[in-house]
Amino acid sequence: MNTLIRIEWRKLVTSPAVYVAAAITLALTTASVTVGVLLAGYSGTPPAGSPSNVEKTLSVAALSSMVMLVLGILAVAGEYRHRTIISTYLAEPHHGRVLAAKATLLAALGTAFGAVTFGFGLGLAVILYTARGVHHLDVDLARAWLGAALAGGCYALLGVALGALTRNTVGAVLGGLAWVQIVEVGILQGVWPSVAKWLPTGAGVAVTGPGSVPGLLAPGSAALVLVGWATALCLLATRVSLRRELR
Repeated sequence: MNTLIRIEWRKLVTSPAVYVAAAITLALTTASVTVGVLLAGYSGTPPAGSPSNVEKTLSVAALSSMVMLVLGILAVAGEYRHRTIISTYLAEPHHGRVLAAKATLLAALGTAFGAVTFGFGLGLAVILYTARGVHHLDVDLARAWLGAALAGGCYALLGVALGALTRNTVGAVLGGLAWVQIVEVGILQGVWPSVAKWLPTGAGVAVTGPGSVPGLLAPGSAALVLVGWATALCLLATRVSLRRELR
């Protein structure tokens, strides 16, 4: 298994997708945090350093999670698109082991990516808040940081599962993003919130957002739900991959 994980790591670091994802995340996180701090208190927005302003400014986990969802999809479905999956399965015929190696690597990478992204956003926010005379952030930074790391790892696993189930890069990326942004956020959270809170996006918001949000699960329960979704879909993807012919 360690050899398979090292092979998957080489595939990732020799692909431009990781570096493009990191660059996009860095740029968007910088822009989001800068706008959140510098425009605080204007046009009726909460003042700089208030709990609501800080929570919104540091809500960078949504971005890093979506990036890891896409990267997880590319790590699996991209191999089918470019037909490199054939040589992968020739080296390791057991499909389950290959998918397990990809899932393990992406989960670790997603966790680190979520934590680093939040840490970068926090460091930039502290500098900008200090320039505005704010020297204390009255929010639970440790919980938010852990939530960002957990969300990054879980969404990477969800991406791996989607990529394995669909084997279609474009379809999985568009379908995954549409499900999150349109179905869960745009429709279910407004029409059927009692269901939405048990889905991956609702759980992700509860884990990475404020400690107590009306209508959402408690952070601890949300973490279990998010891990449960990621685990269940990966197990389903493994079962389907074992029964499906390579084509």
